[in-house]
Amino acid sequence: RSMLRSLSLRCLRPAAARLSASPVVFRAPAMVQQRFMSMDGSKTLQNLKDAFAGEAMAAIRYEYYAQRADVEGYPDLATLFRGLAEGEKNHAMGHLEFLQHEVGDPVTNQPIGNCHENIASALVGENHDGSTMYPSFAEIARSEGHEDAAEWFETLVHAEKAHLKRLQRAQAELESA
Repeated sequence: RSMLRSLSLRCLRPAAARLSASPVVFRAPAMVQQRFMSMDGSKTLQNLKDAFAGEAMAAIRYEYYAQRADVEGYPDLATLFRGLAEGEKNHAMGHLEFLQHEVGDPVTNQPIGNCHENIASALVGENHDGSTMYPSFAEIARSEGHEDAAEWFETLVHAEKAHLKRLQRAQAELESA
């Protein structure tokens, strides 16, 4: 929660105020912006989407593994997993640099780049997750007799709707700035 708040506040501050506090951002090679040939419909574009999803999932898995290593008393292993997670996250961000110019957000297919575009894309994603995806998942889980999973998905419906409201507030603030 605090990370999203920090991100939205960073987007809302004027650029000059952010210069000294800018986080390190991974950038794909300069050639990404200099390409002239579209990747539309290519296997390469699908590979970039698949690689983005795989690297993003690996980053979260490794963060989870690091937490487990901490709980089990293996701090060195936890440090290793956190370092790997950071590397996987950077790989995913490199893929996203390519995808930004081809399809925008590979999940929502919305343009991404500046704070206005990014909030709009996030709104599409959070709205879908909270109003379509998780309710459907809960219904399926319940119909299959997996009540615990259904309750988990329903909890996530509420979380996604809360995320949506926070993004809507951030969007309103950004538009009035």
